[in-house]
Amino acid sequence: MLASKSKRWFKKALVRSNILRAASRLFAPSAVILSYHSIVEDPRVTDPILGISRDRASFEAHMQTLARNFSPVTVEDVAQFAKSGRKLPPRAVAVTFDDGFADNCEVALPILRRYGVPATFYIMVDAVENGILPWYCRLRFAFNTTKKPEWRKLDGNATENRSYSLGSPEQRKAALTAAWEVGARLTGSVQQEFIAQVEKQLEVEAAGSPDYAPHGFMMTWEQVRALKKAGHTIGAHTLSHPNVAQVSQDEARSEIAGSKQRLEAEIGAPVDHFSYPHPALNPQWSQQTLEITREAGFKSAALTTCGPVRAGDEPLALKRIYTPADLNQFTWNLQCTFLGRSV
Repeated sequence: MLASKSKRWFKKALVRSNILRAASRLFAPSAVILSYHSIVEDPRVTDPILGISRDRASFEAHMQTLARNFSPVTVEDVAQFAKSGRKLPPRAVAVTFDDGFADNCEVALPILRRYGVPATFYIMVDAVENGILPWYCRLRFAFNTTKKPEWRKLDGNATENRSYSLGSPEQRKAALTAAWEVGARLTGSVQQEFIAQVEKQLEVEAAGSPDYAPHGFMMTWEQVRALKKAGHTIGAHTLSHPNVAQVSQDEARSEIAGSKQRLEAEIGAPVDHFSYPHPALNPQWSQQTLEITREAGFKSAALTTCGPVRAGDEPLALKRIYTPADLNQFTWNLQCTFLGRSV
């Protein structure tokens, strides 16, 4: 415990000093892309369903820090820097959101406006189109709330079918991970059928159905267009959020190019930027998916792989970093990434 406190104190002291900032000047110019999903008042309320929310106060502290101590830029700026070395301001940082949760518009947008921070919102088309939660959230809700003592995994391969006990939090987590791994390999209606099957097995209310929460968690198309009108970037995040490196080439092409086409029809403008879903399984991208994004006409594609973006990096495989709620840890992660360290 004492060692942990000393480590936190040391990090805090370094963050408040100019040592890391000065050290970053010795390294080649780079940019950092931040990854967010959901911003809510109290993540404890949404954790049984989403599990990926940041609280409003922490997010505001993050944006205030970016505005004061870094240089907020767009994903387009970062993509051009990676592709051609176009000059960026020092300590350039781009903000991104995945999936298309309504709180991005209702909670995050006023904060972004207050501090003059541009952002890119990568939209999962089917979730917005139908007003239902992403499938991985529906599974999370199902396994967190079921009263059933076990779940039998049925994925079409009798040799892999097995039962998972749900008696403890650790066992529920293992079962959820197994279900995510099945869902990550599916797309469209087949994926929806699998989720419905799990909800039926676990005897839970379908958290993603329109009857349960019509447009309660996800943006509407009007909100997507409002973000665009406010000067932010709309990007694509597939149609149904599979791991596109784990599905067939035709399915990957449909998910990637199809999401671009659908978004462009809705917002009436080009959609040049994409982010890879990573619900489960590795890898999340491949040379094949990279070529599909190129063929579709995307200028950039963002990963969940951590690290900085440097001139000469592949614009269709841009690294991002996660965003811890704690402000000191958040700033520490940013500083270390500019020094070339993955945190």
